[in-house]
Amino acid sequence: MEKLFTTSHINIFLHAGSHKTIEIQWLDFVPSADLRTCLLEMLRLARQHQVKAWLADNRLIRAMRPVDLEWVGQAIMLPMSELGVRRLAVVESQDAINRMGVNAMLAAVLPNTQLTTSYFATLTEARTWATAPF
Repeated sequence: MEKLFTTSHINIFLHAGSHKTIEIQWLDFVPSADLRTCLLEMLRLARQHQVKAWLADNRLIRAMRPVDLEWVGQAIMLPMSELGVRRLAVVESQDAINRMGVNAMLAAVLPNTQLTTSYFATLTEARTWATAPF
């Protein structure tokens, strides 16, 4: 696992293997502008490395504004699918409000993508699924 990018809000890793997997690890609450900057960098790195799977470790992120969730759906989820990403592993947030918002956004956006998504309680389970051959 290689660390590609880090800020006080996020770590972004790349897993090599049968396919490349990008992993984002949120570290705490993220203000709107920083959220967008971090996710656009993740999208750029996913394109650069031609990733096929994506792991979102949301355990420590807190509630996100509805406008940010809508932006993530349109500006990140759809382009990730268009890049050829086929698998999304989500480690759910400890914050109930975040879980509800993210789950609602994914329910609305995923039918318009090629992403197969699974939710996990642990990072180990999510990594195993995201990096497994498919």
